[in-house]
Amino acid sequence: MKNNLELFEYSLKKPEPLIDEAYVKSQDLVISVNDKKPNSLMKSNLELLENISAYKISQKSKNLKMLKQIIDNIRSCLNTPNINYSEFSSFWSVTDVSYSSYKKLSENEQIHFLEEVIKKYIEHRHGMYLGYGYTPVTLQVSKDAKAHKQSGPLGVKKVGSILRTHGFKPLEGLNLKNFLSQNLVYIDTDKTGKKLFKEIIKENNLNFKWGKKSDNKMPDVLFKYKGNLFIVEHKHMKEGGGGQNKQVNEVIQFINYSENNSKIKVHYVTFMDGRYFNMFSDKSFREKSKIPTQVANIKNALKNNPNNYFVNTDGFKELLKSII
Repeated sequence: MKNNLELFEYSLKKPEPLIDEAYVKSQDLVISVNDKKPNSLMKSNLELLENISAYKISQKSKNLKMLKQIIDNIRSCLNTPNINYSEFSSFWSVTDVSYSSYKKLSENEQIHFLEEVIKKYIEHRHGMYLGYGYTPVTLQVSKDAKAHKQSGPLGVKKVGSILRTHGFKPLEGLNLKNFLSQNLVYIDTDKTGKKLFKEIIKENNLNFKWGKKSDNKMPDVLFKYKGNLFIVEHKHMKEGGGGQNKQVNEVIQFINYSENNSKIKVHYVTFMDGRYFNMFSDKSFREKSKIPTQVANIKNALKNNPNNYFVNTDGFKELLKSII
């Protein structure tokens, strides 16, 4: 069985792909495949745009009753799921207002905001977009542009998929008795298995200092093999930068913890995928960045905590092969 430093070196030699199928969201459609059969979002967006045109006309004629009715119509359209991908809602970012913050406003505040932002939209965008021609395709393009924000849940699904491929199964009946009596099982510790994870910590006398020092943050996955518990923190990293460097340091810190007084052998596992991991072995990056320090910190953490691991996708698979 490879030790933790050998597994890290193994991971460095197995770079992450540019496109990882686990994160491809090509089927996540918000518009219908057949343009002759518009779905509810497409219909609502068309109604929304028609009401904006009507608002422009009513504004010129100073028809206050009609303006009020149009605002009500627009508010109704804006309740449609995924309408935040519309041209109108997307424009709100220009005024430093998000769709999510709009939804938190009171009714009167929403009306006041719409009265102001519709005028600006008509002035700066609506006429130009009409000239080019509105299309439902914009809804899908906007959805695709924000697809990266959904990578977190997909990462945990990827971990589960790899575990299942190597003989593990999700625990059925999320209670401590079932967990203690079974082998080769795993739980999603940050979602459905959160309560059980806390019970496992108590049952096995784990300190879990990382959680206490991270605002009670939960790891992503826990899996069990015989007398071993593997606590996994997964991180999908694509590129560097200030915020990203902070996240890297957090997952390095994860493997700096050990459980010395527990009833069971505990392993902290950082599983990092994405192109950022490849920088750890890229000399051209390492000379002009924080990468050398991060690599050194990973290796020091692994030396000081021999039960812990820092791996990428291939490294995680190799870890599972070696422990079974």
